[in-house]
Amino acid sequence: MRTLFLAMTLLLALPSVLACGPYTLGFYEYGALYYRGENGRWEGLDKDLVEELARRSGCRFETRLESRVRIWAQLAEGQLDATVSALPTPERERLVEFLPYIESRQYVLLQPELADRLGSTTAFSADAGRKLLVVRGYVHTPSLQAWVDTLRAQGRVVEAPDQPSAMRAFKAQRADAMILGANSLAAARRNDRAFAAFAALPYAPQEHTVGALALSRERVSAADRALLRQTLLEMQRDGSLAALKRRHLGELLAGKP
Repeated sequence: MRTLFLAMTLLLALPSVLACGPYTLGFYEYGALYYRGENGRWEGLDKDLVEELARRSGCRFETRLESRVRIWAQLAEGQLDATVSALPTPERERLVEFLPYIESRQYVLLQPELADRLGSTTAFSADAGRKLLVVRGYVHTPSLQAWVDTLRAQGRVVEAPDQPSAMRAFKAQRADAMILGANSLAAARRNDRAFAAFAALPYAPQEHTVGALALSRERVSAADRALLRQTLLEMQRDGSLAALKRRHLGELLAGKP
């Protein structure tokens, strides 16, 4: 009887031992990756990716909308477990494990009449009266980030709290240029005719960005990170990840504006 009791106790405890999550995950608005659709519901590649990962792995995610700055602050403070479309950096690698799933390129948007005169970071920097608009907390490719840091030191950077706010500010001409990823740029051009008129220049054509699922090394167990890593690899192998990208990004997979 004692043996039977111990066996039943272990069986009852097994689901909790094997449970993956629940983990808190922060979304943020970003073009076709996460946005509010016409029906008022949240849509996008990131949303569908997280839901499919949860379905396949059995991991539970409690999601919420946050700004990028708050997401990384909460990850650092142990108040959040994961986020999406994260750009890996050496500093962030110490905090989270990155599981890449999308690649893109960043473009600098300008008024058409400025494109010929400000066709590079050097030309833009030389025109001391010009200002750049960025989203607070966003990390850019190495050469673009160095350019942003130089302009910020000169007081020439205008910051917006999120991408929708940045796009509204740019349309209102509160800055002369802004940086957008290829996926977000194409979504903006589809949804807003004003963005079709802006010139999009690849100031750093040799550099690409990687979007990844970021999992807290402290709060997401090694076993669960391994499970999600394997699940994402399976989605890549069986074509379901590519199907999600085609659904949400269409012809943007090459990273072209």
